[in-house]
Amino acid sequence: MSIIDSIRFYSTVSRWEFLPAVSVGILIGLFIGAESIQNLFSSDFVFTLIEGIIVFILLFNVGFMVNCWADWKVDELYKTKLFKAVKGMGRNKLGILVIVHIISAIVLAFHISLVISRIEISILVWIGTFLGVTYSVEPFRFKRRGILHSLIALPIFFIPGVYSYFLVSDLPLFSLYTYLFLILASGVTIGHYALILISQAEDLPADKKMDLYTPAVKWGLKKTLYISFTSNLIGSIIITIALILMFLIINIWLLILVPLIIIGRYLSMKEVYALHKFSLTTSEDSVLLKEIRKKMPKYPMWHAYGLTGITISGLLIQIFKSLDWINPILIN
Repeated sequence: MSIIDSIRFYSTVSRWEFLPAVSVGILIGLFIGAESIQNLFSSDFVFTLIEGIIVFILLFNVGFMVNCWADWKVDELYKTKLFKAVKGMGRNKLGILVIVHIISAIVLAFHISLVISRIEISILVWIGTFLGVTYSVEPFRFKRRGILHSLIALPIFFIPGVYSYFLVSDLPLFSLYTYLFLILASGVTIGHYALILISQAEDLPADKKMDLYTPAVKWGLKKTLYISFTSNLIGSIIITIALILMFLIINIWLLILVPLIIIGRYLSMKEVYALHKFSLTTSEDSVLLKEIRKKMPKYPMWHAYGLTGITISGLLIQIFKSLDWINPILIN
């Protein structure tokens, strides 16, 4: 196997096409948590920052690699690109690579915890690793256990942002600002897990055949789309309220970003609602499944729409903090 083939297979099983969207969680945590841009890139901290980003990338890859390793037979039916990548790389080699990634991430996270005196870093890495692996692997295999499937939302959406926040923030866990960030992260988790439900719905025939009891298998396509829409709406409301309150802790002028946040959430929700509305016009799962698959090429953009306003808000919060434009209405 050539070096080029190895890189191609590795990038395929690691699902790098999702890295930009998931990385937004890291950026949001960095922007909102850091005291200033100067502190973020200071000579005393920059190497710890780089180390923290490496840990994130390692564990991002682990989650998808484990899923490809465990589901390679399922992927043979509908995700042939993933199946061919596992087969080309070798399933045993892929398993060894997963173990190396996990050990490296845990060791680096422990080192970071010691350097910045934040045990939260190691705790989040341990939890994220456990959930990322057990989502696909027996005896837990949460992806086939109905509502427990939702646990995958934590390592994908909640943990990366909270991890990066604690990586750069000096504020204690029990500060109002930290509470609001955790609420924001919860809103992102709820809203974007809603989109994962649609991605899972696409796999309904294969999951049924392999006896995987996913939410889509348990609820059916129509109910899954309805729950996806309502969850996206609830998550969007939580996100908007949390950011408004954070703006009031920094500077009231940041409230001009609220329309941008709402527009981003609307564009993300619009696609989900369209599928839900379409589901009301047909009783045939095959027709609905065809419509879902027709929309899936734009799936990464659904995440991007919803996260754009949040990311810009985090960036401007960081700029206001760095320029010391702090004029709080709420006291942290």
